[in-house]
Amino acid sequence: MKLSFKNANNETFIFQEYYHVFNLSGFGDIPVTHQLIKAPYQDGETYIDTLFDPRTVTVEFYILGADRQELFNRRRTVHQHFNPKYGLGTLVWEDDSGSAYCLDCIPLEIVFQDGKGLGPTYQQSIIQFLAPNPFWYESTQIEKILVGFSGGLSFPFSFPISFGTVTSLITITNEGNVNTPVTIMFHGEVNDPEIVNLTTNETISVTKDIADGEILIINTAFGNKSVQIYSGGNYSDAFEYVDPDSVFWQLIPGGNQVRYLASFEGDNSYCQILFYNRYSGV
Repeated sequence: MKLSFKNANNETFIFQEYYHVFNLSGFGDIPVTHQLIKAPYQDGETYIDTLFDPRTVTVEFYILGADRQELFNRRRTVHQHFNPKYGLGTLVWEDDSGSAYCLDCIPLEIVFQDGKGLGPTYQQSIIQFLAPNPFWYESTQIEKILVGFSGGLSFPFSFPISFGTVTSLITITNEGNVNTPVTIMFHGEVNDPEIVNLTTNETISVTKDIADGEILIINTAFGNKSVQIYSGGNYSDAFEYVDPDSVFWQLIPGGNQVRYLASFEGDNSYCQILFYNRYSGV
């Protein structure tokens, strides 16, 4: 088992050698809140939903040093890397098979145990983390590509004539056990792109012509939904072009049939979908 933490300053702390982990908690179960409603004169309550609460993770470890001065120098290293003022960092847990899982969290508290937890060459320590988003995710991002052209004239036809529709259909498998958001990127010349999750019957439609060399970027993460156009090294907001009936869907666990459509697509255009498998525990 390998455990490390990368803070918002891009500094990585590895729990090994002089920082020996002897106990972990909070990696598996997450506290939940059951949403219920009670009507007047109702016996019991009516169940609505169950939501995961933020996750708390505790890491207990020993700081080891050749002498007392080295021990306190390494204590200062702990303070440096786990300063909560930096904001969210990433805890990375790698299992025996080499699979790595990440958790975005912030250090809540650092406790250095005195008494029996302190000796001339060792210091028992505890760090507690808070993960506002409680889900672990795999360290490797998954990429899927959709592209294709079909359609054209059919007889008999009537005006206005539709000369073709870009379409592609693939099955994307979310191997995690919870829903996971996606980043959707439309590259190249494409008009009025639409991305549909047929499994959940949810669609994101954007009424906008994207020029060759531009990228339309859609993020469906809860609390961080966005639609942007990247052009010439700059990002501009494009939320106003989203169809009001659109739903910023996520991939449900298992197979998801996803379709890409547009009224026009250039020769070098394609749709890119990026996501991480997410888990309620590791």
